[in-house]
Amino acid sequence: MQQYLINMSYKIQQKATFLQKFFTIVLLTGLLITAKTTWSQNSISGTIHGYNNKTISLLMIRGDQKLAIDSVKTNSEGHFSIIPRWKLIPGMYLLKTTEGNSIRILYNNEDVRLVSGGVDDASVVDFVQSEENKLWYEYFILKSSTQYLQELLKPIMQQYPQNEPFYLQTKEEYNKLQVSLHEKANNIISSHPETMAARFIRTDLLPLIDTDLSFDEQRALLKKNFFVETDFSDTLLIQSDILSRKMIDFLSLHQRPNLSMPELQLEFIRGLDAILQLASVEKKMYLFVIEFFIEGFYQMGLTGVSDFLSTLPHLNSDCMDVETLMQIEQIVGPHRKIITGSAAPEIVSVDIHGNPFDLKKLESGKTILVFWSITCPYCLELLPELKQFGKENPEATIVSIIMSPNSSTLKSLIEQGELDWIHIADGKGWDSPIVESYMIYGTPTLFLLDADKKIQSKPSGMAELKAIFKLK
Repeated sequence: MQQYLINMSYKIQQKATFLQKFFTIVLLTGLLITAKTTWSQNSISGTIHGYNNKTISLLMIRGDQKLAIDSVKTNSEGHFSIIPRWKLIPGMYLLKTTEGNSIRILYNNEDVRLVSGGVDDASVVDFVQSEENKLWYEYFILKSSTQYLQELLKPIMQQYPQNEPFYLQTKEEYNKLQVSLHEKANNIISSHPETMAARFIRTDLLPLIDTDLSFDEQRALLKKNFFVETDFSDTLLIQSDILSRKMIDFLSLHQRPNLSMPELQLEFIRGLDAILQLASVEKKMYLFVIEFFIEGFYQMGLTGVSDFLSTLPHLNSDCMDVETLMQIEQIVGPHRKIITGSAAPEIVSVDIHGNPFDLKKLESGKTILVFWSITCPYCLELLPELKQFGKENPEATIVSIIMSPNSSTLKSLIEQGELDWIHIADGKGWDSPIVESYMIYGTPTLFLLDADKKIQSKPSGMAELKAIFKLK
C-alpha cells in the first residue's frame, strides 16, 4: 500500500478538509475544558546538544494527525522546559525541531526529561526521567535494530538454495532475532502490565513468522494472526500512530503484483472489512478507523473502497449515542452523496460562453464529468485521449468542470484543442460549490453518469473508462 501511495501521489492535491478542522477543534476544546478543572504540573524537559537558542515544538499524535500544542526556545546550552498550559491527554507526542527532526515521547501524567546527542534522527536519546519512555525506547531500539538485520537476511532466505548450510544458518539467525525481540517485549509487558508502554508494545509487536512455511503460507498466517494481540477496545491507541501504522501494514499484506485496479480495491475492502469487524466493539475506535481511512482512499482515487466504507460495515447503530452517530454522519455523509448508484449532485451554472447549464436537464445516454485545470500536466495529457474517446462513443456527452478562471488563455486552449464540449469555469477553484459537492481532491477526476444522471462509475483514468464502455 505504501508503494501504491507513492505511485498515486501525483494525482493528489491536498486540501484542508472540514473534518480535519472539525476534529482539531473538538480535540483542543476538550483539552481547554480540562484546563478549567485540572492544572498539570508535569513538565517535558531536556537538553538537545547542538540545538541552541532555537524553537522546539510539542505536537500531539492522533493517528496520522499531528496537532500543535506548545512551543518554547532552548537556551544557549540546548536546554528546554515545557510546562503545558492545560492537562495533556495521555498518549504519544512529538518534540519537533525547526529543521523537521523529531523525538517521539510517551506522556502519561509524569514528568519527562531527556538528553539527546543532537537533532538528527540518528542521535541517541536518553530518558533521564519517565519510566514510560525508558520502557518504550528499550523496546523500540531493539525493534529497529532487529528489523534492520532482518531486512538484510530476507533476500538470502528468498534467493539462496534452501538445502545449503548457509541458508540454514541464515534462517536460524533470522529466528533468533525475532524470538529475542518477542522475549524482550513480553518481559516488559509482563513486568509492567499497567503502563502505557506495555499497551503500545503489545499492539506494535507483530506475530512470529514460521520460516519453515512458504512465503505465501507465511503471508496467510500473518494475516490470520495480525491483530491477535491488538485490543480494539483500548481507545488509548487512538492517541498514537501505532494502531494506524499497523492497520496500513495489514492492508499492505493484501497487495500482490499485477493486480488490476478493481482487484486491488477488492483486496483492500477485504482487509478493511476484517479491521472494522474488530473495531466495532468500541464506538470511538470504529469512528477513528472510518475517519482514518475514508478520506485517504478517496483522495487516492480508490473510490470503490471509500464507497464501501461509507456503508458503515459491522456498525451496530443501536449501541451508538446520538453524538457519535452525528460524528459518523459528518464523516460519511459527503461520501454517500457521490457513492456509485446515487444521484449525481446537481450542477446548475453557466458555461464559459454564458449559456445556462443544468445537469438534470441534459439529454444524454451517458455523461462524462471531467474535473481539470490548465495548470495540471496530467489533465493536459488526458484531454486529447478524452476527445478521441468522445468521437468513438458519440452517445456520451462530455461536461468539463474547469478549476481555472474563465480567461482568454483557457478559451484559446479549448479552441486549439478542438474540445467541443460543455465547459464550466466559475473561477472559484477548490472553493467552487461544484468541486466541493463532488469531493474533488485531485485532478483530473472523472465521473460516469447514466441516462438518469446517477453515478455509474468513478473511473481512475482513461483505461478504466474505456474498459467500462467495452462491457456495455
